Amino acid sequence: MTKIQLVCPELPEDPPPAGRHLAPRRKLGSGSRLTLIDNGKPRARELLLLIAAGLRERTGVTSVKVMSKGSASRVIDAAEIADLAATSDAVIAGLGDCGACSACSLADAICMESAGVPSTVLISDVFTAHVAAFAVAMGMPGYHSAVVPHPVSSKNDEQLAQFAAAVTDQIAAQLS
Repeated sequence: MTKIQLVCPELPEDPPPAGRHLAPRRKLGSGSRLTLIDNGKPRARELLLLIAAGLRERTGVTSVKVMSKGSASRVIDAAEIADLAATSDAVIAGLGDCGACSACSLADAICMESAGVPSTVLISDVFTAHVAAFAVAMGMPGYHSAVVPHPVSSKNDEQLAQFAAAVTDQIAAQLS
């Protein structure tokens, strides 16, 4: 018998901490350590790596680390946040291309902001309103995101390269 696990993201009963703020920004450059939080969605890693390559070229980011989540529908835990905060100067979380994974990727980015690491979330365009509403619920109204066309999973390498090129400068500005 096949077992199906249904995951439904719900907000905690306690309100989010008041007054959440962006982490202090600093210039990305030589010596900067970028972490990509890959949630495992199809083609997410490829797109994130293309964006990282663009950031290396434009800003001189020295190191790129990929953290792979076991599930797109969970938020990174306290131990992961502490590890990433100790080893990262900037974080890109993604790919948000459905309801739960968009909310969880946003939450990952906001958790990293709260830990003092400039971050952003990569989402597909049909989930911008969802992410905006969830950012309000998480205490970060107006939180920025980098938006690519939906769907990403069916795009070829050339299309992914175009998507990456279109958002790399925006992401550089969001992180520094």
